Parts: sequence; structure tokens; C-alpha cells
Amino acid sequence: MDHKWLRNFLRVAELGSLSKASDRLRIAQPALSRQIRLLEAELGIALFTRHRRGMELTAAGLDLQQRILDPLDAIDRAIGEVRMGSDGARTPLALGMPPTVSCILAGRIARHVASCAPGLLLRIVEGYTGYLVDWLQGGEIDAAILYGPAADFHLHAEDLLVEDLVMIGPGGGSLAPDRPTTFDQFALSDLILPSDPHGLRVVLERAATRASRPLNIRFEADSLLVLKELVEAGLGFSALPLSAVNREVATGRLQFSPLEMPTPRRQLILCTLPERSGASATETIARLIRELITQLVANGEWQANLMFEPAPLSP
Repeated sequence: MDHKWLRNFLRVAELGSLSKASDRLRIAQPALSRQIRLLEAELGIALFTRHRRGMELTAAGLDLQQRILDPLDAIDRAIGEVRMGSDGARTPLALGMPPTVSCILAGRIARHVASCAPGLLLRIVEGYTGYLVDWLQGGEIDAAILYGPAADFHLHAEDLLVEDLVMIGPGGGSLAPDRPTTFDQFALSDLILPSDPHGLRVVLERAATRASRPLNIRFEADSLLVLKELVEAGLGFSALPLSAVNREVATGRLQFSPLEMPTPRRQLILCTLPERSGASATETIARLIRELITQLVANGEWQANLMFEPAPLSP
């Protein structure tokens, strides 16, 4: 029996639909359907009841799902540990993160992996939360730092941190760290924001709803680099975590002011697929991310509040 058949069976069972599972697994639907039929034929039992709304597990299918989850996880962990322990071989791992996280974390996590986990072959993938969720559920990446909370995601998630968003303006303007700006004042300004699917836009729209004040959006930019360039050119203001503009603020290219009444905040979480959450490589990258974030918050490079209990840093 092909190990992949069982993994694909779990994905069909999770999603309740062959078409959805084929999209996530990047397998043609007829091929996936044939795998399920072959698996049922080999086991001699019906695993699903087919109907117009999708696929529903039979009692035998539910029993199989519950019985194979832990053993498959153990196999994945064992394979990862063997790969990481073998001479010259590295375990590939793809880590996704939004641009506002990548700008502070990507280079640092790569150096941390090189120093503390040379057995990992790390690939960093930058994207917005909606895309990262699709890539993670489709198996194209192994882990992702996403905007929380994770209640709507069928993923294994752990909290990382919470940080305030601040109002960002061009250098030489009137914004200052010791002069907070009310959210009303911010909302009335000419704003340069990401478009709707972006996690930051969602955070700001929710704050606008709480303040009963619609956002006055002048430009939309789905590139962090472009957004900062438009603000620096004096075309409007934005709201970002201070960690995303530390360099520009230090050189005077941008200024910031704290936002209040209400203060918009973003929560970051680390997500993996449930079936990969115990894999050795995934556990390693999660530990290294926690270590690095702990260090950055402690030395003031990341102005945020941790949402986990810090562990001693790796030597």
C-alpha cells in the first residue's frame, strides 16, 4: 500500500470533497478518485459515502482515520530525523511569512538556522496571509507565520506575539513618537493601505468599525516596498508595525506616531498542518523562531509582547 494514498485519504476526509482535496494536493481529480477506490479495494471496505454535496466518511472510514493519524505522524518524524542525521543530507523545509514579518525576520532566521540547525535546507516564501494559508493547506509550504487568531484555520497553531500598529508618515513631517494620534485623526487622513485580503487591512478595518469611522483610502499598495515609497514621497499616511519601518525611521526617511482610541494591534501565530505539526524539522523551525523572537523582543529590536513562555536560547 502506498503511504501517499493514506495521506491523501486523510485530506479527502478532512475536506469532505474530492474536488477540494485535488486542488489542495495538486492532483488531478480522476487520479485522486482512483487512489481512493484502490485503497477501498485493498482494504475490502467502503471508506466514504458519496453524495452530491461531497464525500462523507463511513464508520469504517472514521475508524481508519483515527487509527492512522498518529502512526503516519510517527513515520514523518522518523524520516525527518533520519534525514537530519545523515551525512551531507539536509531536510527541506519551506517557511512562509508576510512581507512585514519577512523584513525583520527572514535574514535573521536564515542565519539562526545556519548556526543552530545545519541539517535544515530552509526555503523562505513571502506572501500575504490568504495565499500562505492556501499554500500551507496545499502542501507547498511546511509552516507559516500568519495573522491571528487562528480560529478560522484548520491548522495547528501556536501564538507568537502581539504588537501595536503605528501611524507612518514622511520624514520631516509632524508625526512624533511622543505625540499619539487618535484613530479618528488617522482615518480622516489620506491613507495608503494594502488591499482587502491583506491581514493589515483586515486589522485596520476592524479598528475602523470599532471607532465608527470609515477609512479615507487614497491609494492601495500590495507591496510593502511600494507602500513605504508612496508614504516617503508624501502621498499619504499608512499604519504598520514599527518593526517593519525601523530602518527608515532611524535614517529619517519616515516618521511615526502611536495610534490610540482604539490602538490597532496585530497578532502573529505560527501554523503548520495538523499532520506535520510533530515532524522533527517542523518542531526545529518552531523552536528557532521562538528563540529568535524572544531575543529580538528582549533587545528592543521588535516592539511587541510575547504570547509564549520564553525558553533558554540555543548556544
